[in-house]
Amino acid sequence: MKLDKNFFSENIKTLIYALIIAVIIRSLLVQPFYIPSSSMEPTLLVGDRLFVTKYTYGYSKHSFPFSPPILNKRIMFSSPERGDVIVFKTPADNRTDYIKRLIGKPGDVIRIINKKIYVNGAAIDRKFIKSEDSIINRRFRYSSGEIVTREIDVVIDLYQEKHGNAEFTIKNTRGENDQFPQEWTIPNGHYFVMGDNRDNSNDSTKDVGFVPRENFFGRADELFMTWECWTCIPSFSKAGSLD
Repeated sequence: MKLDKNFFSENIKTLIYALIIAVIIRSLLVQPFYIPSSSMEPTLLVGDRLFVTKYTYGYSKHSFPFSPPILNKRIMFSSPERGDVIVFKTPADNRTDYIKRLIGKPGDVIRIINKKIYVNGAAIDRKFIKSEDSIINRRFRYSSGEIVTREIDVVIDLYQEKHGNAEFTIKNTRGENDQFPQEWTIPNGHYFVMGDNRDNSNDSTKDVGFVPRENFFGRADELFMTWECWTCIPSFSKAGSLD
């Protein structure tokens, strides 16, 4: 059977067009995102899949695959709201994707006293829900330098918080991070973010620090699937808006 040369050329063109459309959609509109850690529990669990809107806060070089140096600042910028769940590139390497909740804007003074957050002197509204027993993994370093991971019993306190237009549940591990109070003043063009799993999140209170607006990747809007492992059955039972 003789094959038409146009058959191959047309299929290659179709593939190229499809790739271009996919890049445009992922860069300018919506991109799927995977939750790899427990730092946003109980709002987002390991294995959750969600859609991130790329246009919500405007565009920077990080809006595009591999962060090409085509924009030296953010364009069409729209300021995020307190309480938004945002995805961003970490300032440390401008490459790793993190997802956290926005707590403070430029110029805000953030204080944490007894694990309660104050923004410009006003406490974030929160209401105690319940306590529950849990088992978590903790890494211990011995004087010899050996690092051992062990399971320990802890008590988790759950609170309902309201910040901006967002209402969400946060976790505090009783007895963890009791060294607070601490205070931060957010510099111009930067933002303060935290995980909902407050004592088990690398965020602005720790190594991440303040996040420049140029590093914003997008806003997490829709949870569409939970898929905990490749051998597990995907679940759509929690699908819905994060608002």
